[in-house]
Amino acid sequence: MSYLHLSAKNIAIENYLFFCSFAPDEVPPFSKGGIAVLCRPYEARPDPSQVVVNTKADTTTAFLRFFSAQDKMSSPMNTQKARLIRKTELSSDTSDFCFEIEQGRFTGLEPGAHVDIHLGDDLVRQYSLWSWSQDGRTLNVAVKREDGGRGGSLTMHALDEGVEVAIGGPRNHFKLESHDRHVTLIAGGIGATPMVAMARELLNRGQDFRVYYLVRSKDLAAMDDKFRALGLDEWYHLHCDDTDGQFDLTAVMQSMPMGADVYTCGPEPMLNAVLESGSALRGGAIHFERFAAASDIEHAPNDSFEVEVQSTGAVYKVLKNETILDVLRTNGVHVDFGCSEGLCGSCMVDVVEGEVDHRDGILTPEEQASNSFLCTCVSRAKSDRLVLAL
Repeated sequence: MSYLHLSAKNIAIENYLFFCSFAPDEVPPFSKGGIAVLCRPYEARPDPSQVVVNTKADTTTAFLRFFSAQDKMSSPMNTQKARLIRKTELSSDTSDFCFEIEQGRFTGLEPGAHVDIHLGDDLVRQYSLWSWSQDGRTLNVAVKREDGGRGGSLTMHALDEGVEVAIGGPRNHFKLESHDRHVTLIAGGIGATPMVAMARELLNRGQDFRVYYLVRSKDLAAMDDKFRALGLDEWYHLHCDDTDGQFDLTAVMQSMPMGADVYTCGPEPMLNAVLESGSALRGGAIHFERFAAASDIEHAPNDSFEVEVQSTGAVYKVLKNETILDVLRTNGVHVDFGCSEGLCGSCMVDVVEGEVDHRDGILTPEEQASNSFLCTCVSRAKSDRLVLAL
């Protein structure tokens, strides 16, 4: 499970699902890793992809935007047919995919939004939008090929122009807020995709902002041309590790105006570095989006167990190399799903009986301890059987 650690001088956030607030001279009742924080749990289940960190001179606060679990589970993403009309190589490992809807138009096209692309019966991947047409007929996503990944990016890169896919959404858990304060965008690698859309919107607003695009080398800066095409001039900074050395995040934070906001997306080490440097902010907030759940928790070896569907009494065996979601779908039991990484909550179901081995990144420790629900895509059983309210 992921946790949040706060101190007056340091911020490091890893999807801890609480509202936390403390002043430097307070002695809060909760501590984790030697750092004390004051926590107040919420009843509603939060969306882990939207975390906001506020920093002030005398108080540090962090909070998540919350949604109703029932609303989340009862409102699956709308799916529409679209055709791949153009595929363009952006770098040696990244390509742009332009999809055109067959009927009607896409709605909810805005900076920070993402779509579900259905690449097969059991293969759905989420990709952020970087561009779209004004009439809502087309949208663009950029996808980095991950040769050692789970297969989604390889399947995307294997698509030929003219192929038809189902696209769900868009939906947005990484919204660009409306205000007149300064905004700094910090993008790492393929995390630049939502930042291009945000930069375009900020430019259209006439808002004060700047962009930092961090890559290992210039040849891997897949979205560099997209940023430069916006005409950002001195507002845009490309940083290449191999020629520019280590990027000084603390200096960037210290140079930002009072009350400025930060939006960041990229690999986990970069996100952690941005959050750790957040104490240098003078007010404002850090908004970020993760690629995947934190993976630094060691779990016990997988064991086989049984799941029982309460409505029918059917019992299915879940083998060591299977997930609950896989077994249920194989046996015709409908369960919504999305990320398949324990991040989005789409596949969450209620647990009637049994002890859960939680492996998600969305439930609070209290929710996990209650054994009331689980993410079927990643979680397993500590008991011999789980009875699910299906």
